[in-house]
Amino acid sequence: MDLEKLLDPFPVKEEAILVAQSIAENPKYVKDLWEISVSDKKHSWRATWLMDKVYNVAPDLIRLYIPQMIELIPKLENESKIRQFLKLVSLEPLPRNISGEFINHCFDVLISSNSAIALKVYSMQILYNFSLQEPDIQNELALIIEEGMENGTAGYCSRAKRILKAISKSK
Repeated sequence: MDLEKLLDPFPVKEEAILVAQSIAENPKYVKDLWEISVSDKKHSWRATWLMDKVYNVAPDLIRLYIPQMIELIPKLENESKIRQFLKLVSLEPLPRNISGEFINHCFDVLISSNSAIALKVYSMQILYNFSLQEPDIQNELALIIEEGMENGTAGYCSRAKRILKAISKSK
């Protein structure tokens, strides 16, 4: 399977699901998909999108790359890659030895007025997941989330309400 050819032109959702199922059945291609996603190739962000589709079919195959995603995210500039990697990280329990650089990056995204809503929502979820390990950040996280709700979109406010409710239950 030539993944690069499959990613150009951009596959429609149905095609991507079929490719993801094929990759799940032939896990040797996950490494190739990862290498494309972290490369500087023209359509490498499409590989990150496809990784999300593989995660939906076979999460264990993508779960192996979560620590590498965590390490890469603060260094990435491509918003599409960042969005997909943050989404995947937000779906998993965080490793115990998570870097402060990554957590700070998530706070910066959440606080920034220039961050896309999807990035804020995934960062919010990641920070909540981290707060389960480090409950001391819950008050600060709740304040930041509440402040963001003042001008937040429906998507932001929906996730914010769920996380604030979870934080209040855990106290």
